[in-house]
Amino acid sequence: MNLVFAAAILAMSFGANKAAMPEKDDLRIMPVVKTPESSTVVLKIAIPAEGTVLRSNPVWIQFRIDGYALGTNSQFARADEIVGTDMGQTIHVVIDNEPYFPVNEPAIDPFNEEGFYYDTSYKFEIPYRLSEGLHVVRMFPARSFGEALKGENTFFATYFYVGSQKKNPGLNINGPYLTYNEPSDQLPLSAGKPVLLDFYLTNCELSSDGYKVKVTIDGKNRRTLTSWQPYYIYGLGRGRHKVRLQLIDQDDAVVPGDFNDVQRTIIIR
Repeated sequence: MNLVFAAAILAMSFGANKAAMPEKDDLRIMPVVKTPESSTVVLKIAIPAEGTVLRSNPVWIQFRIDGYALGTNSQFARADEIVGTDMGQTIHVVIDNEPYFPVNEPAIDPFNEEGFYYDTSYKFEIPYRLSEGLHVVRMFPARSFGEALKGENTFFATYFYVGSQKKNPGLNINGPYLTYNEPSDQLPLSAGKPVLLDFYLTNCELSSDGYKVKVTIDGKNRRTLTSWQPYYIYGLGRGRHKVRLQLIDQDDAVVPGDFNDVQRTIIIR
């Protein structure tokens, strides 16, 4: 009986120790060099003009992009390293703080009197209705594998109203803010490839003693970024994951504004 009792105690002890051992965690976030981009790429939103009060809903947006071909595949080695979209190069459109949606057509006929008279102009309808009041649209060109261009003239943000000039202090584009880009549900993410982590910064720079970007994945603080560039996430298993980006200041406090604390849900297949 003593031997049986001792064996039972040993088994219980082993089970407890096994349960207490942390699971292996291979998740890593590694910086990568941004893909080369031309300084001639320029994006501008033509319609709606800043501060316009719109009566129609859904809202139409018209923009011009110079020096960047939409709908073509990005010819970089990164296209083989991570997943891409069959839409080719696109414009990522962020309305307020919603997940982006990609646009690559339709181009406006330069001879159409309703056009902006440039063959690089595009017009599209926001694919959902907007609530009454203030709204912000942010747009930037992206590679076919999701990476945002980060040149001086590649990002454009403006605000407009729907119905009335009802304010929303959280939608502020005058102070420092972050625009979440990737990872997203727009790309067919695969467990066999690294996942792109990417964002855009406006009115601030990252440094070890200034603004930083805190990355939380599935509730765990994974890394604090001090350099604005793309990153690869390694080790995300199949299934649903939550990725949270926060712009923090030198005191590690989240910078005020709705755009500076963003969480997205992604699925790895």
